[in-house]
Amino acid sequence: MDNLDEELIAHVDSGTIKYTALAKKTNFPLSTVHFRMKKLENEKIIRHYKGDIDWKKAGFPLSAFVLISIDINLLKSLRRTQEQILKELLQIMYVREGYITTGEADILVKVIAKDSSHLKEILLDYIDAKEGIVKTNTMIILG
Repeated sequence: MDNLDEELIAHVDSGTIKYTALAKKTNFPLSTVHFRMKKLENEKIIRHYKGDIDWKKAGFPLSAFVLISIDINLLKSLRRTQEQILKELLQIMYVREGYITTGEADILVKVIAKDSSHLKEILLDYIDAKEGIVKTNTMIILG
């Protein structure tokens, strides 16, 4: 990966995904930008493109971080991993981000909700219901 690749990634990360706009911003020919972008996609450096959604305007004004504790022994007996649990959690529409962590919690996810009742539903019906999850600690984001 060279400087052009890094510059392309930075522009994509900031929301620019049109090849013509990238070519103008980087001062490289459109054909070069197109070739490099396809290479970055094929090498899975750029995995996917995301829209920048204002979730509050979309009807989900509540955001929260959920710290999740896993029963590792139970997961082993079920022949499952934390990575599998995280992948399942990320399939839930209301779970916007997720990470495996160190410390007191095993997984950290960011969720969006319509209100506190909806957050309760997400926690009880989608997250706590997963086999292997033994405890959650929710922190509502203010602002």
